[in-house]
Amino acid sequence: MSKLSKLILNTTNEMLEFLVKLPSVPCGLPPEEKLADDLGVSRTTIRKVVDLLSEKGIVLKDGSNKMVLRRPVKNDFYTSKELDNSKADKIEKLILKKLSTYELKPKDRFAELELAKAFDCNTVTVREVLLKIEQTGIIKKSPRQKWEVVSLTMDMIEEVVSARKLYEGYALSKFQNMSDEDVIWQQLEKLKSNHLQILLEKNRSIHALAEIERAFHYTLLRACGNRYIEKSYNSLFTLITYHLWQIEYDHTKIERVIKQHLEIINNLLNRQFDKAKALLQYHIEDAKASMTDLVFSKNAH
Repeated sequence: MSKLSKLILNTTNEMLEFLVKLPSVPCGLPPEEKLADDLGVSRTTIRKVVDLLSEKGIVLKDGSNKMVLRRPVKNDFYTSKELDNSKADKIEKLILKKLSTYELKPKDRFAELELAKAFDCNTVTVREVLLKIEQTGIIKKSPRQKWEVVSLTMDMIEEVVSARKLYEGYALSKFQNMSDEDVIWQQLEKLKSNHLQILLEKNRSIHALAEIERAFHYTLLRACGNRYIEKSYNSLFTLITYHLWQIEYDHTKIERVIKQHLEIINNLLNRQFDKAKALLQYHIEDAKASMTDLVFSKNAH
């Protein structure tokens, strides 16, 4: 499992969702070119996914012909835990830590091979992670040159805040149309319980805060029912994580963030949607203020 990148795992789940909706099986699998276009990945990725589906007994490969033998079932999908434990996820955390601790600081240059050797992995996985992080603007790469760390700027912060308000504000508007039987309400109850548990803990770590931040914001985004929004938000969350690692979050600051989350969750559960939206705006502005302080403190040095 550790050898499979997060891209492969996510694409496999998307392919399984596609196969579930087929009108009838057995049937032929669409050509690689069409699947690659529909899922927004390369044909190489599609081939790897088809190999996995063949191992699961879902697809039969016969030369260039591929046949869907059965519909996928729940156990065929990769779980969120498996996705979070992917090799790419682990490499991403290690790279973000190097950036946040200033082991890799603005204007530093580095090569994919250097990181691959340091993390004992292949350059393909490292490149996948770096391309994802590049979308945040933290790093950049010019043709035939090494990667370079970019300083966090006020323009970047303003863009992140605007995008978050757009995506998360839209997500909250979708809650108003959710039926009481929708699974999202159970997910919010579980999220509330997890937040309360952290408040009871005496030693709250930045790791716990990063995980609960991810769980909170991605639960909100699920209400959109739009995989493209979730994919776009991935780059934003990478920048948020980078920011979290750099700020010295003490016990009190972590508690403040957790309580902000809880207020939003409670108002959603109580169907107080306007108040939840106002609290979300405040939460995002509070994050903006801490990121702004970070930029000024780094520039001062």
